[in-house]
Amino acid sequence: MRQYRIRVFLSIYIGYAGYYIVRSNFSVASPYLKKNYGFTTADIGLITLCLAVSCGISKFVMGMLSDKSNPRFYIATGLLASAFLNLIFGATASKGVMMLLMVLLGIFQGMGAPAAHKSLSNWWAEKERGSFVSMWNTSHNLGSGTVAPIVGFALAAFGPHMWKSIFFVPSAISIIMAVLVVVLGADTPESVGLPPIQEFKAEEYKGEKIDKTKLQAHSDLSIAQIFIRYVASNPYIWVLALSNAFVYIVRYGVLNWIPIYLNEAKGFSLAQARSSFALFEYAAIPGTILIGWMSDRFFHGKRAGIAAALMALLGVIFLGYWASSSLWAIDVEIALMGIFVYGPQMLIAALTIDLAPRFAIGSTTGFVGLFGYIFGEATASYGIGALVGKNGWNMGFGIIAVSAVFGIICFLILTRAERYKKVEEPEVEGIGR
Repeated sequence: MRQYRIRVFLSIYIGYAGYYIVRSNFSVASPYLKKNYGFTTADIGLITLCLAVSCGISKFVMGMLSDKSNPRFYIATGLLASAFLNLIFGATASKGVMMLLMVLLGIFQGMGAPAAHKSLSNWWAEKERGSFVSMWNTSHNLGSGTVAPIVGFALAAFGPHMWKSIFFVPSAISIIMAVLVVVLGADTPESVGLPPIQEFKAEEYKGEKIDKTKLQAHSDLSIAQIFIRYVASNPYIWVLALSNAFVYIVRYGVLNWIPIYLNEAKGFSLAQARSSFALFEYAAIPGTILIGWMSDRFFHGKRAGIAAALMALLGVIFLGYWASSSLWAIDVEIALMGIFVYGPQMLIAALTIDLAPRFAIGSTTGFVGLFGYIFGEATASYGIGALVGKNGWNMGFGIIAVSAVFGIICFLILTRAERYKKVEEPEVEGIGR
């Protein structure tokens, strides 16, 4: 079991990092698009809006399909398609074509997280899940953060005139990563002759016997039945979805606009802006792992209250980022925001797995992700881009600040969901594993 768990973890970690390598490179490329193609801030926001809407819908649909899939091949397929689409980005100067490519990219990007969450549910028990989800969650930090040095290497190797290598080089790297996903991955413990996680970690399930008849009944449910009975009917999953939307507004409202904001509003060079972009991602890696470990070790899986506290701290740091003009102060604030954004993001992933039954993890992830992309990233992309273009950065940043407050409220509501789950879990089907 240990060997397979290592392999599966590496598979979903490498795979999801690859998804972000061929996604976050667009943000790094955006100043070059403005300079060379005459794109406006609103144009950049409109293109990224296409990704947000497409990815949100796809994550919902692909999430439901992932409940019936083998995560290994599911993740690899989405990554390969994303890499090939990214190659085409570097070959076009048309805003319309880029919008179409973003729609297609979003469809395949929606395949990653639901399948990874399914693997985490299949291979790790609840009381250890916070630590492993937090470690896996750093995969997109590593992927996004690696974009900056990859771009720096590409521009140094091919020259600034070959800035389109920002698309080509990440694509080549992600194709290799997709192959590794297939080589390392596995479906469920049972598929390789091992006992299910409930038996392997029986002490964490209080010696519960697995009702194989019930498991078979669940496996016979249609995708629609799973969604209606175990996702749409759970009010706390709706609140979780709303919290994800607000976290996404803050996350992408900061991240997507770091290169342009620092270059245009703060006078950073493009190289300095790329470094700050990477700092946002890299600082989150140790912070996220520590937060996940603490949620298991000291809070016994109670994650919503921690997320609310982190969002409150994030709001304070964001106000400092908004007002600062010093290079070192902004970099410190960006690093702290990375921790306080991705901490709640990781806890949402863990809460999604905690609040949904094992056979509905993909559907729940897709539903929660739908809100994040459609209402969250879409607002952070086109909404903020359009507001900034007409009214300046203060208006756009006001949206981010208000979203942080609403995120806190949602997480406080979810603390009740955790108490409810603790008391009622044996009697409420669909809340337990």
